[in-house]
Amino acid sequence: MVTSVPYSNINGYKSVLALSVETEYTFPPAEKVKAFLADPSAFVAASPVAAATIAAPVAAAPVKVEAKEESEEVDKDMGFGLLD
Repeated sequence: MVTSVPYSNINGYKSVLALSVETEYTFPPAEKVKAFLADPSAFVAASPVAAATIAAPVAAAPVKVEAKEESEEVDKDMGFGLLD
């Protein structure tokens, strides 16, 4: 089917990438993956948001949960049946 072509291409790419990671064969996108697998902490600095949250995590403020009173009028029958 035509709709399975993108899925097949992605699966094929993942297979070639996995082989490249496990062997000495390399190509430019595989080099980036190999570099990440060798030192993941080097890529944290590339994202300022991730670096900030890892360096100084923000304490989460406690969230107040208020219980809402259920109204008696919510499910009031209007006199109609399911199949009327």
